Amino acid sequence: MAEYFESEQRELALSMSASNVRYRSPQAAFEGKRICDSPEGINGVVAGPNGDGDFHHGDKNTQLCWWFTGDTCLSRESYHPNQTGTSAYAQAFMTASLLSAATRQGR
Repeated sequence: MAEYFESEQRELALSMSASNVRYRSPQAAFEGKRICDSPEGINGVVAGPNGDGDFHHGDKNTQLCWWFTGDTCLSRESYHPNQTGTSAYAQAFMTASLLSAATRQGR
């Protein structure tokens, strides 16, 4: 799935290159930080409350809640970067920014 999203993001960035949009794959920054690694940079399945926080109080259960019972649902944090992951993304973005700046300066 990560390869699919990476391909789609790369294509989108290429289509916007005239607007100075650049793409840098975060794959290298996530080496050793995937879901089953330690530390993991992407959350696996995270259970969350059906109330303030992930969901708003009074929201009806959605398809995210069908396999949980009671006041617990699939959290929107599932399969999203945690603190380690956001640092990995920042590393990729900063590298892309430095490469882009060097290209503009003729390096």
